[in-house]
Amino acid sequence: MNFQQCRYVIAIADAGSFSEAAKRLFVSQPNLSASIHQLEDELGVQLFVRSNTGTRLTDDGYDFIKYAKRIIGELDLLQNRYHKDFKKSFVVASHHYDFLSQALAAISEQFSDSHQEFQLVETTTKAIIDSVASFQSDLGIIYLDDSSKAILERSFKQKDLSFIPLGDFQTKIFLSEKHPLADRKELTIADLQGYAQIRFSQDDSGMTFDEDPLAIEDGQKVIYANDRGSLMNMLLATQAYASGLGIVTGFVKKHIKLVPLSDSPVHTLGYVISNQKKTSEIVEAFIDKVKEELTLAQ
Repeated sequence: MNFQQCRYVIAIADAGSFSEAAKRLFVSQPNLSASIHQLEDELGVQLFVRSNTGTRLTDDGYDFIKYAKRIIGELDLLQNRYHKDFKKSFVVASHHYDFLSQALAAISEQFSDSHQEFQLVETTTKAIIDSVASFQSDLGIIYLDDSSKAILERSFKQKDLSFIPLGDFQTKIFLSEKHPLADRKELTIADLQGYAQIRFSQDDSGMTFDEDPLAIEDGQKVIYANDRGSLMNMLLATQAYASGLGIVTGFVKKHIKLVPLSDSPVHTLGYVISNQKKTSEIVEAFIDKVKEELTLAQ
């Protein structure tokens, strides 16, 4: 199997027939058919059903083309990377923090001459680490505490990453402004008894990679969210609570209450970078913007 055969399969699927695909590809139909037959023999599956009315993908063909498009897409990106007018991309993988949006917006303006794509990927702890280690992200924003520090530091070492602290934060309880506990100046774990907890979904990695600072109590009702917007909407619609570092900016801060949790452990927020890459100018500028946002959020 080669890249050309992948392109052939995509072209035939788009054209709906071998003859039309051959015209678009500027190849002869016999050569195109022979190449696809060779690919099908190599894979041991049939990719197309041929008939008098045209050509369609089989189930195996649909599965194949899904991966082929990814491969060809990445190959095209790699080729475009070396065009003289190519602009870079900047990707940040992070836990769910809204203050990063402002930092990324500022960076997108500052580096518009050299970068074309700017992306903030809110995801799970394991995905952040893997993304930075595989160079899919330029850096990751993550936190660690006493319960996760050992395993995360072990993971950083295994993947040749460095964790640089940005600050220490006490656990805050996130509540709807209409919640019965919203007017408290401080809360304890006992105060939260009987209330459901909203948490971010994490990978089933078998590791203590939870993003939420608080544990799940025995018999406690738990509502899981995959993104920050869903978590906030459920928070406003219920008497459940969420926990976090309390770094909240923008309109969300106007609709929820952040109440300190007494005697809570300290959580260290920081960023993760690969030791195999030199820290770029845009990464340094982004971290400076993040520090500014953290100052404003506190």
